[in-house]
Amino acid sequence: MSDDIKTVTDVTKTSADAEKTEAKKYDEEYVNTLKAESIARGKKLKEVEDRLKKFEDEKLTESEKDKKKIADLEAEKIQILSGIKEKDIDNLILKGISGKNIVDADTAMLLIKKELSSEENIDDKVVAKVIDKLLKDKPFLISSTNIIPGDGNFKKQDSELAKTSDQMFGEFLHGK
Repeated sequence: MSDDIKTVTDVTKTSADAEKTEAKKYDEEYVNTLKAESIARGKKLKEVEDRLKKFEDEKLTESEKDKKKIADLEAEKIQILSGIKEKDIDNLILKGISGKNIVDADTAMLLIKKELSSEENIDDKVVAKVIDKLLKDKPFLISSTNIIPGDGNFKKQDSELAKTSDQMFGEFLHGK
C-alpha cells in the first residue's frame, strides 16, 4: 500500500515539474533522424552479434575438426606400431628357426606365433624357448636324412643310389 502512495506522489511531482518547465518541441525531421540512427544501430548490433556467433561456431568447428584429426592420427600411429611389432616378432622367429633344418617354415612360424600370442614381452630368449618346446612336441617339423628306428615300419635304406640312370640305360642298350 505504501508503494502505491509513493507512486502517486511521484507522478504528481513529475506532472508538476512538467508544468513548470516548458514543453520542449522537436521538429519531425530531427525525430526521424534519431529513429533512423536507432534502427541503424540496432541492425549493426544484430549484424555484429551474428558475425560473433558465426566466428565462435567456426572456431568450435575447427576445434572439433582438430580433435577428429588427432584421434585419426593416434589410431594410425597405433596401427603402425602394431605392424612394426609384428614384423619384429617375425624377424625374431626367422632368426630362431634358421639353421634348425625345419621342413615347413611357414607352418612352424604360425605355430610359434600361436604360442607367442599369450606372451607379453617377446624377445630372443622367449622365442628360443617356444621354438625348442615346439620342436620337442612336434618332431615331424624337423627334416632328417637318416631314418630313426621307431618312426614307422620302414626298412632302413641307403641314401646312395646303386646305379645312375645313365648306367641303367647303358645296360639296357648293351643287353646286360
